[in-house]
Amino acid sequence: MTHLLLVLGLVAWGLDDITDIIESDDAQTAIGVVDAFAQAGRGISDSEEYYIGRAVAANILETYTPVGGYPFHSYLNSVGSWTAMNSPKPCTYGGWHFQLLGSTEINAMACPGGTIFITRGLLDQIRDEDELACVLAHEIAHVCLSHGMGTVQQARWVQAFSVAGMAGAERFGSQEVQEAADSYGDVTADITEALVTKGYSREAESSADSLAAIIAANAGYDPAGLSRVLGRMAAVSGRSGPGFWQTHPSPEDRMEELEDVEGGQTPGYEARKARFEEALATAGSPAAYSAQGSQSSSTGSSGSGSRGGSSGGSSGGSSGGRSR
Repeated sequence: MTHLLLVLGLVAWGLDDITDIIESDDAQTAIGVVDAFAQAGRGISDSEEYYIGRAVAANILETYTPVGGYPFHSYLNSVGSWTAMNSPKPCTYGGWHFQLLGSTEINAMACPGGTIFITRGLLDQIRDEDELACVLAHEIAHVCLSHGMGTVQQARWVQAFSVAGMAGAERFGSQEVQEAADSYGDVTADITEALVTKGYSREAESSADSLAAIIAANAGYDPAGLSRVLGRMAAVSGRSGPGFWQTHPSPEDRMEELEDVEGGQTPGYEARKARFEEALATAGSPAAYSAQGSQSSSTGSSGSGSRGGSSGGSSGGSSGGRSR
């Protein structure tokens, strides 16, 4: 069992490419392994980011309830996939996945690797497909810019990798395996905390907003849609509790930084708006959703660039064409 856990851990972390380094020197210390990664220019691989993101998504789904059903998620993932295809990272290791959460909080969260959550509270602030695409583009930008991975404390990475360098795979015992599991849990906990309670830095949010405008425009949407959504958020009187107000800069500040974005309706707007309204009618009544809830079985996913599973079960296809 110990060896099985170890193999799974190495595969999940993508450590097979440094196995020879570890085995060639049984006395190699934790610092030695970290140095080996640095000397090789070793960063976090796409597969590692995917598995970390899945664990983060699982943490989020312990608190929030997926809602919406297949028709809405087919639409949501179609819009999200097309938007992501026009980003700097059109494909991810496990594909882009978009899920509606049954929470009245105003929030959206992007897990490393491409799983993106949007709450019903935020969806209620959106009036058309262009605005939805802009909101999703902001979360896609966080993934493209690796903001989630950047929230992990450096000590966590050192600790997580150090177990691999203790003395070689065949010498792992239950204590070392437990330490590896704990370290991995610490990494995902750091990211989950940033998404749910702490948020990113103002600089990270500003860069995500800037990239979102470019992504939305590339996809044929009105990039000013994000400013319109922020304007509605600015009109919300109650700014306490979890969600957007706890994890993001004020909408007024973000709108000010986006004031130079040139927008306007693009061809096909009326068709897109009608499509959004039709899909929204299938998302369920917002009155039925509480601020937080337990996990349910309704989930959504897209297959764009998919090589692995997702946190969800229902599938929405991607679509293209600048006539969106």
